[in-house]
Amino acid sequence: MGEHRRYRPRGHGTPHPWWRAQVNTTPLAGQREPRPGPVTDTDDEQLAELRRRVVEPVVTSVLEPEELEDLSVHRGVDGREGDVWVRIDVPGERHEEMLLSPWWAPGPEDVDLPTTDAQIAAHLGDRLEDWICETAFARGQQRRARYEPPAEA
Repeated sequence: MGEHRRYRPRGHGTPHPWWRAQVNTTPLAGQREPRPGPVTDTDDEQLAELRRRVVEPVVTSVLEPEELEDLSVHRGVDGREGDVWVRIDVPGERHEEMLLSPWWAPGPEDVDLPTTDAQIAAHLGDRLEDWICETAFARGQQRRARYEPPAEA
């Protein structure tokens, strides 16, 4: 005969197998993945300046105005102090990329850590070129990021 399992109704009446233990799946602070935090370029003058000087020129060089739904620069959480993230929303997708971290250690393939605006822009542009060709709206398109510093007012 087939296997017969009994379910005990829980408080709201949804069947729940009695052998499956309920555990707290929320990771401890030290176990969480780094990610963009709640402090953005609208709250922080340094992030706003970084967005204006570096992020916007690169992002607008690879995305059309109708493709870009939202762009923000964030302080990171659950990572190292000083991490900076970029969040880009396009139709049906979101891309989050760590832009800067004072804790980056150069690996054997890294020549220099990005510190100037042009180096940060090149780093972001390289990541965006790889991401865009994998998105649903631009699958297979090879777009090239360009960086032209904004004119100082």
